[in-house]
Amino acid sequence: MATRSPYSVLQDVEQRCRAHARGLPAGEQVDGDWVGIGFDLCGETLIARMSEINEILPPPETIRIPGVLPWVRGLANVRGSLIPVVDVQALLSGEYIHPGKKSRMLIIDQGDVQAGVLVNEIYGLRRFKPQDKKEKAPAQTPVLKDLLDGGFADERQQWSVFSIERLVNNEQFLRVT
Repeated sequence: MATRSPYSVLQDVEQRCRAHARGLPAGEQVDGDWVGIGFDLCGETLIARMSEINEILPPPETIRIPGVLPWVRGLANVRGSLIPVVDVQALLSGEYIHPGKKSRMLIIDQGDVQAGVLVNEIYGLRRFKPQDKKEKAPAQTPVLKDLLDGGFADERQQWSVFSIERLVNNEQFLRVT
């Protein structure tokens, strides 16, 4: 009985696997879907386009920056980069987010603006058909109206689209002192 090399045994296993392999199930085409991250801000259920958010992290420790408005929580070290952490809810409504188990920080990077935006809670990834977008945002909080760009609805709730682009172009957001 001849001894086979480990390489030939692996080749045999590969051939048998390929011969008995099933293809992946045919999935629904989702390339054109609108994909976003759901979150709570100012008591509203919001969603931001996935492409506008770089990362989601627990709220980090921050170092206070003298002379800035109180809604700028400070600087945080995120993988060796110092980024400002902002409480947009405090900026808009005056009500501060108290970091807890559910609160998170959305890392945004839009042109010259890189920041960590605190939110009360993350609801996860949501996917919608672009044709289902409603031009009018269902949000009830007036302080958010200038930062919203329509909305979506699923079987459970309404989602107002929060525009990170509008946020970083907002004069009030850019004026931190």
